[in-house]
Amino acid sequence: MSPEPAGLHAWTAAVELGAQGRAAAARCALAALDADRATAASIRSLAHSTRASLIRQAGGHAAARAGDGRACSVAVAATGDPGDPWLDAAWLDGLIGLAADNLGLADFAASARLLDRAAAHAGAAAAAAGSEVDWQTLPRTALRLSWVRSEWGLYSGDLAVARAAAAASAELAADLPSPRHRIKTDLIAAAVAAAGGETAAADRGARAAHARAGELGLLPLRWAAATLLAGLRSSDQTGEQAVYQGEVTELRDRLALRGMPLAPLRPGERHGR
Repeated sequence: MSPEPAGLHAWTAAVELGAQGRAAAARCALAALDADRATAASIRSLAHSTRASLIRQAGGHAAARAGDGRACSVAVAATGDPGDPWLDAAWLDGLIGLAADNLGLADFAASARLLDRAAAHAGAAAAAAGSEVDWQTLPRTALRLSWVRSEWGLYSGDLAVARAAAAASAELAADLPSPRHRIKTDLIAAAVAAAGGETAAADRGARAAHARAGELGLLPLRWAAATLLAGLRSSDQTGEQAVYQGEVTELRDRLALRGMPLAPLRPGERHGR
């Protein structure tokens, strides 16, 4: 297994802050990592793509492209070992982030090209690295690539791609030690089920993700699950739709206070930089 890069623990802590929706605190920690000359190039690159992901989660896909592009640039310019899985993961995170950014802007062709490029690099990197790698490197980026591929299928209207990628994501997530990654995988699968008219399966998956995200304090994922559950009940007369819609609004307000205002932005709000 490759040596641990300088700044890894600080980056991991920043990622956890972002997962809780504490975006302002996460951005401060990531900026400090980028400014610290002792931080490894792979971690500096990951700091840029992580900051971009926080902006993208809030709906700022256009603004996020600068951070993802910078992440790729830092990784490419690094002078580490060509087979370093941390540098490979950093490069892949930037590419996958750019694919997600373009997907959010409805540029499906550009997004597909970036996903294909990332898939080719991921395959070569995995073959070179072997099986003894930190799960936060190539295994994690393989799952992220599968997530965005599934979302590409959803947004472009290709349900076959969405379903195949969601199934692949479930297999990849099962091998990772992170509950957060499994929750997001399950939530994407629920969205795919909803798009395919499998309402009962979508409801079960979204409910489970909603509950688990709440237990772990993962506000962005709980907000996403509540949004899906509210949408599944658009014609529901039981009152559950209003309950979930109320939670969507309440969570949006809490996230805004933590530095993650969600699109559409309200007067005076802007995406974090």
